[in-house]
Amino acid sequence: MMTAGEPAPCHPLPHRKSGALDNFKYIETSPALGREYPGLQLSSIIDDEEIVRDLAITASERGVLFFDHQDIAPSELKRLILKIGELMGNPKEAGLHRHAFSIKGNEELNIPEVDDPDILILSSAVQNTNFNVALPVGSRKFASWGWHSDESHEKYPPAYTGFKIAKSPPTGGDTLFVSSYGLYEYLSNPWQKFAESLTATHHAAEYLRHKDVGFKFHDNVKRGHPENVDLDFKASHPVVRTNPVTGWKGLYGVGWGLIDGSFDNMTEDESNLLKQYFLRVITDNSNLQIRKRWGDDGVAIWDNRAVHHNPTYDVVDGERTTFRVAGVGEKPYFDPNSTSRTEFLRKQRA
Repeated sequence: MMTAGEPAPCHPLPHRKSGALDNFKYIETSPALGREYPGLQLSSIIDDEEIVRDLAITASERGVLFFDHQDIAPSELKRLILKIGELMGNPKEAGLHRHAFSIKGNEELNIPEVDDPDILILSSAVQNTNFNVALPVGSRKFASWGWHSDESHEKYPPAYTGFKIAKSPPTGGDTLFVSSYGLYEYLSNPWQKFAESLTATHHAAEYLRHKDVGFKFHDNVKRGHPENVDLDFKASHPVVRTNPVTGWKGLYGVGWGLIDGSFDNMTEDESNLLKQYFLRVITDNSNLQIRKRWGDDGVAIWDNRAVHHNPTYDVVDGERTTFRVAGVGEKPYFDPNSTSRTEFLRKQRA
């Protein structure tokens, strides 16, 4: 029986890799998460479905994959993320996430991809101009404010995200990642059972505050799924989420999505206590985190069900310009028959 959300499409769990990716050298970024593929050009494998499928499964297992010095164009990265969604069994009606509003200043960057609503352009120069009062660097908020899973306020949030650095600054603009599987496993058994019983309402109220300062919102735009249309930017999801690719449990109801949201069916005080504790599980466990220093043309592919991430918002000199393509996945759900990552791996070795 599935609880706290709808089940994913029926398919065997976990997905099995074919071995098509085994010929490529890799380096594990840390024991908990991350893998780097030096020398692999994504543009050369985009039409090989076996390799792309294994790439996606590996991203779900390791959380995030890194590829430096990539020649893949943003339009091809878009095609790759769409293909991953098809191969991984994303809902047929799901596509690429489209942002709800136009970001002022992007049109001045003189980048052709700015006209493609499926490709989100993020520029430190534009962010510092328009979001300064919201970002930690401008508001003196703790940097932990930024931990998130992409667009978790959507009823059908992104599964896989493709991310390319077009321009990197001399220093700053890094991205931190943390393992959602590891966060779940950090909890004691009673806390795991408690978390599995919870749902939380993610709310991107920050978007609504941007509307008040003149940002242009796109009414009735389907943001990657027919149900992602409301402009209240609010959705309830399970706090422990099953990844349909790995069958592993991960902590999902934490971070930026809950700053203006709340844990369901709780008093405000109870909800705030849980927000603080679950955020501490992220911030106080550096062994579950990695930090990526970007270079020009670096690419990352991550599974939003397997990791949370947080940019550092500390660009002082130069500019950080990036392309983001996010493929919408299933409605988050919790399957009580799913396992933790460690439990699964232990059974595999037995």
